[in-house]
Amino acid sequence: MHSVLLILAAVCAAGTWAATVQPPPVIQTLSTAGSGSGSGSDSDSDSGIGPEFRLVADKESVLEDATFWRRVGLKQLGKIIEKAKRAKENSYQHKAKNIIIFIGDGMGLSTISAGRIYKGQYLKHGHGEEEMLSFDEFPHTGLAKTYNVDKQVPDSAGTATAIFTGVKSDYGAIGMDTTRSKLNASQGRLDSIMDWAQREGKRTGVVTTTRITHATPAATFARVYHRDWECDTEVPQESIGIHADIARQLVENAPGNRLNVVLGGGLSPMGAFNESEVQTVQFEGGTETICKRNDERNLAKEWLQRHANDSADAALVYTREQLMKVDVEEVDHLMGLFRNNHITYSIAREQGEPSLKEMTETAIGVLERGKQSPGYVLLVEGGRIDQGHHQNYARAALHEVYELDLAVQAALKMTDSEETLILVTADHSHSVTFNGYPERGADILGAANSHKPKDPMVYETITYANGPGYFDHLANETKPANSSNVWMPLKLYTKEQTESPTYRHMATLALKDETHGGEDVIVFASGPGSSLVRGVFEQNYLAYVMSYAGCMGPAKNFDDSCKRHLSTAGSNKAESSAAALRLSLLPLLAAWLIAHLL
Repeated sequence: MHSVLLILAAVCAAGTWAATVQPPPVIQTLSTAGSGSGSGSDSDSDSGIGPEFRLVADKESVLEDATFWRRVGLKQLGKIIEKAKRAKENSYQHKAKNIIIFIGDGMGLSTISAGRIYKGQYLKHGHGEEEMLSFDEFPHTGLAKTYNVDKQVPDSAGTATAIFTGVKSDYGAIGMDTTRSKLNASQGRLDSIMDWAQREGKRTGVVTTTRITHATPAATFARVYHRDWECDTEVPQESIGIHADIARQLVENAPGNRLNVVLGGGLSPMGAFNESEVQTVQFEGGTETICKRNDERNLAKEWLQRHANDSADAALVYTREQLMKVDVEEVDHLMGLFRNNHITYSIAREQGEPSLKEMTETAIGVLERGKQSPGYVLLVEGGRIDQGHHQNYARAALHEVYELDLAVQAALKMTDSEETLILVTADHSHSVTFNGYPERGADILGAANSHKPKDPMVYETITYANGPGYFDHLANETKPANSSNVWMPLKLYTKEQTESPTYRHMATLALKDETHGGEDVIVFASGPGSSLVRGVFEQNYLAYVMSYAGCMGPAKNFDDSCKRHLSTAGSNKAESSAAALRLSLLPLLAAWLIAHLL
């Protein structure tokens, strides 16, 4: 020890540090030690970075296309099933007649934690911290890695494509793998869970608070090079006549034109712009702009006409009142478009707009067709959580979490937990932080250190790493002389200002639009197949959970569990029909006995 101190003293006296120690070797669990090659082979060795990936030096030789990611997804499924077998569990074999996947767009773990407290405080349920969201009590959870093929921090297009097709793709890609081309609409095309479900005769639906052509819902039915191509006017010249815009694909192509339920915003890209629409609260940001069609097509009316020609009961609605009057047991196809752009943030809902809960209840009513039905697959997206965060509108974003929670509650009440798999997750996170040392029960949207009057700066519990809130909180002329504090004191804001839906929480880096976050997102699962959700996995694995549990798509024949399930279901159906026939004959037999023997 004495000699070490002498050496340190000598180095300090010299004024420089000598790099006499070699850097440590790469940690073995992150190297290829033990595997010998790092070649991405299918070796089951636990050493190395993993069988699917190579080191950066070899990155260019790996094509992460559909084949690659299908192998990753199916391999993960096999690992989970093998672990269950070793533990002598068999719940993974339980099959789901129905599947509902809820996507809280941008609903990272910080948002869930803050949203839970917001719910408790909004409903005045004690302090708030002890509150529970409806999906908090789901029996199974896991963590999904959200990166895109080309981005460390992803967007909603690439992540939704991963969740709904089982194939990770590029930032901006919708229903296409990384081989996509602006000049070839067939290259890299992928099938989604809606394709898989429709092939099995299941009913399908999409519900969202965004435009129905927005990234997350679009990934269930469209295949297009870029998410922005929602209208014909957005398709670049080089791709016109090659790629159809997303709105057209919803009406013209399967699986979009076969969806039984389509509910959300997006009148404008569908060519049904409402000139008399009212907007009471003026929200800002790029998401408030919307494309318009130039081909003079009203795709909403074309959708209705197509289904009318099929002799199916179809309905097209534009208001909450019309939606509430729909006879869900009779309508076979339902489209509801309630705003030109996105449906308004629920904290400032306009007259005539339905809630996410109401749309979810209606969708399930239309999709549910009794015990004789092969079931359904439904996407429900709380899409404006994400958009609230993008503008640092923390109150609006957290209220959207509450809205999603109400929709999940409604689904739980309306469905049979023995036959319906429900997943609740996010596509990605955000750069929002839940920080400081606020006291128990402090307003989640208030100051983190208001209980410390001597602190030189009072700051908010919810803050952002970046975004437009920077400009709103910059001190400017309010900065005290000789002070290093560049932020405007919170006390200068009125209660009316901080409780406004458009109040922005502080951001520490000036951006017009706050960015996503790259951390894993949590997946909550309940119902048959939910035990397949465990541990940490690639986001595309969720598609294989739905495929295997729902006996549809690429994992349907992963083992013989679907065959056994369908065989049992067929036997039970025959027995049920025989029982029903016997019951129907009993009154006739009784009547005959009364007439002839008494």
